Amino acid sequence: MSGRRTLVLAALCGALALAPCLAAATKQPRRGDQVADFAFTDFAGAQHHLSDFSGKYVLLDFWATWCQPCLKETPGLKQARERFQSRRLVIIGMNSDKKQENAQRFVRENNIPWLQSSAASTKQVLHRVLKVKWYPTLILVGPQGKILAVSEGEKPPLYGPSLLKTLDQMLPPGRPCKHSREGK
Repeated sequence: MSGRRTLVLAALCGALALAPCLAAATKQPRRGDQVADFAFTDFAGAQHHLSDFSGKYVLLDFWATWCQPCLKETPGLKQARERFQSRRLVIIGMNSDKKQENAQRFVRENNIPWLQSSAASTKQVLHRVLKVKWYPTLILVGPQGKILAVSEGEKPPLYGPSLLKTLDQMLPPGRPCKHSREGK
């Protein structure tokens, strides 16, 4: 065999051997997938890891200010945080704005209290870990790091009115409040 043919054959065999790895690297997130730990930097420059939230239910919200459906979902996310925080829910905004000041302004003006990942960090997560391709995308990660639900675009189970219902079904029951009933 000529040197050129040998080289082409070797390259083809190498590509075929890598095919399963390449397929896995481009696979979009699905229910049941284990999420690899990843680091991200928040708007203030502090570094965090997904593993910092081990034992909690983490709702990753992939959003940007140029995405109208993302912005439309903000009141529902606020309701979810308020209603399910006692049931170990944490929301992390994974912002993709090229100009971080746009996202920071939106967060400030809308009193969004949850942690926000900078666009540079989000880009790393998008390309290396979760392969998110649609906006908005919401991913619910369970306490052991497995994906429990995914919504891409404006679809259930985590988008719109179905968000609260899905969280209510998937998160463990809340602890009863310890309010004093003295004098009643």
